[in-house]
This record gives sequence, structure tokens and C-alpha cells, in this order.
Amino acid sequence: MEQVSIEARFRGPEGIGNGGYVAGRMAGLLGTQPAEVTLRRGWPLDMPLSIERDAGVVRAVDAEAVTIAEARATQLDLVPPEPPSRAEAAAATRWFLASPLSHSIGRCFVCGSAWDEGVGLRVLTGKVAGRDGLSAALWAPHAAFAGPDRRIAPEYLWSALDCAGAFAFSVHGGPQRMLLGRIAGRLEGSVEPGEPCVVIGWQIAQEGRKLHAGTAIFGADGELRGVAKALWVTPPPVAS
Repeated sequence: MEQVSIEARFRGPEGIGNGGYVAGRMAGLLGTQPAEVTLRRGWPLDMPLSIERDAGVVRAVDAEAVTIAEARATQLDLVPPEPPSRAEAAAATRWFLASPLSHSIGRCFVCGSAWDEGVGLRVLTGKVAGRDGLSAALWAPHAAFAGPDRRIAPEYLWSALDCAGAFAFSVHGGPQRMLLGRIAGRLEGSVEPGEPCVVIGWQIAQEGRKLHAGTAIFGADGELRGVAKALWVTPPPVAS
């Protein structure tokens, strides 16, 4: 039986895989896009899960037959807002590094600021001056993330479409815990190692504990390289 494991370096919250990276791996197994990936549970690190395929759905299942994640084809009609300039995105990343938001214990594979270049993605999205509800980063992906075609591998582009959506809310309202529940994404074109890209996240809607966000990657030419729509969920309030 086909099995997939998420290595510890691709962590999100402690002990589980980064949601965007997991989604990218699941989308790759599905082999079609746009793809929608639902994260039913946190994917345990360094633990192989079985892959099941049924009627166009790909599922990752643990040893107790519990579905951890599933991917299916979807429709994605999402137009991103105008991105900030590279200079504005670079300023947003500097804001992130200087703020309490350089958190993640510094170790989230995507937004952890403690990782060296080529180990973590270092997509560090911060506040954009004058753009409420928007986060941005200037990101030049390291060559270590290139695939056999010498372009940034799809699972890392999916990863880059993850955390910016959470920061679209937290950079304007203060740090808060949230977990990725579902993400629908589509990649458009490729990204070269070292290419200066602008990554953005923006608020779409909020329904109680459910936060809906969009994310996008723009290449050096300003053209769209990937877009996603995600559902984030904040933890329930603690009873006093």
C-alpha cells in the first residue's frame, strides 16, 4: 500500500505538519487542480500514513483508520487584490521581524524566522502600511527547494500559500492561535530559485471562530503564480 510521511522539519504547530505543506503533498497525490485539501486532524510528524483513493478523492489514513487529510478536485473563482510593491512587501517583512509576530516559536517551516535560508521557507508576512486586512512578504525562494526541473517544487508553493492567510488577520488584530482547516488552491506558472516574489494574504470574511482568507504569490514580473482560499479556525474560548 502507498504510504506518505511528513518529516519533522516540515512542521507547523509543534508535533504536526505544516498545513500548507501537507496540502501541497496531498494535491500532488491527487494530480489535478484546482485542488481542495481538508485537514481533518494534525498530520503526525515522521509517521507514515496510508494513502487511499476512491471516486476522485485521495485520503491519508492512520493506523486506526482515522482520516487525517483528504484531497479532491474543486472550482476556485478567486481574484486577489492588487499586490503591494516589492519595496512595500520588503517593509512588511521587516515589520514582521521586528514585531511580536516573529513567533511560531520561530520553527514553523513556512513562517518560522529561526530557520536558516534553505532549511525553512522564511515567508515572513507582515503588515502593509495603509492596507487594512492585508499581509505581505517579499520572498526569494532558496535553490534548495527546487525540483528536478530546477524550478521551485509545487509543494513549496502550496506551503507559501499557507501562513499569509492567518497573518492577514493577526497583523491587524494581534497574535492569535488558529489552525488551517481547509485550503483550495491553484498554481499558475513556475517560480525560479531566487526570484523575488510578493506573497500576500487578505481577509475575506469572519464567522465566529471561522476565518476565511485568500493568499496569492506574484512573480518578479508581477504575474500571478498561485492563489488559494483557506478556512482557519481559532480555538474555543476557555471556560472561566
